[in-house]
Amino acid sequence: MCKEFQDVIRAAGLVPPDHIPTGKIIAFAGLDKPKTNKAARCLLFDDRRGGWFQDYTTGLFEVWQAKRESPYTEAERAAFREQCERDRLAREQTLIQAHQQAATKARKLWKRAIYADAGNGYLHRKQVQPNGTKTGDSGSLKGVLIVPLYDESLKLVNLQFIQSDGTKRFLTGGKKSGCFWWLGKKSATVLVAEGFATAASLCEATGHQVFIAFDAGNLANVAKIVRDKNPDADIIIMGDNDENRTGQKAAHFAALACGGKYLIPPVIGYDWNDAVNAGVTV
Repeated sequence: MCKEFQDVIRAAGLVPPDHIPTGKIIAFAGLDKPKTNKAARCLLFDDRRGGWFQDYTTGLFEVWQAKRESPYTEAERAAFREQCERDRLAREQTLIQAHQQAATKARKLWKRAIYADAGNGYLHRKQVQPNGTKTGDSGSLKGVLIVPLYDESLKLVNLQFIQSDGTKRFLTGGKKSGCFWWLGKKSATVLVAEGFATAASLCEATGHQVFIAFDAGNLANVAKIVRDKNPDADIIIMGDNDENRTGQKAAHFAALACGGKYLIPPVIGYDWNDAVNAGVTV
């Protein structure tokens, strides 16, 4: 049944783990993410005839039940529903605890970190200013750009760490869905972008306030929050021009979600940091 479960995960566009043991939550890569990413989760039930999988990148969550020649009895279906509900409650509690632990760690690390300067390797490569980001002054975080994530109540709940080569990671267990950061002061036109460098380029080029969603799957969540906090603003989603059209689709969806507009760079493969640095007028 493991292969059937893997096939269902694969059909959802994800690359499943090579081996899925029973009764254990396994982390694996989210949609269109490298193998090192751990944004997706799956669990195969002990009877190997059911399970669930989810992707924090996109918000996907699906429950799977194996097919068989004879139909499931009502008692078996009821037992399966009860198993799913027990697991959902346990999963939610585990997630809440992980979020709380990550938020506590985020606040401690952010307090100890020092403000980054324009000499930071990543900032220099992306040709943007620090805009309030921080970095570590020693150890494994020395030279690593640190970007904060806030939830809707404006509490610091997570951190993003960006290496000079652009490799990104977040605190393990940290909340990301519906979380954001912003650059610039409140303005009549508000922009929403995926990443920090893109947002920094846009803020510096336009003077508009820019919110960072951190990935395409979170654009709509952040766009709705921005609309709630800025009911009269002209909101523009500044999407990436991805070859697979992930950025374009996410930007369109986010614009619909907040009653705003969306703009895509003119060159395939470009985000707005690439476009601004290439001389495109925003």
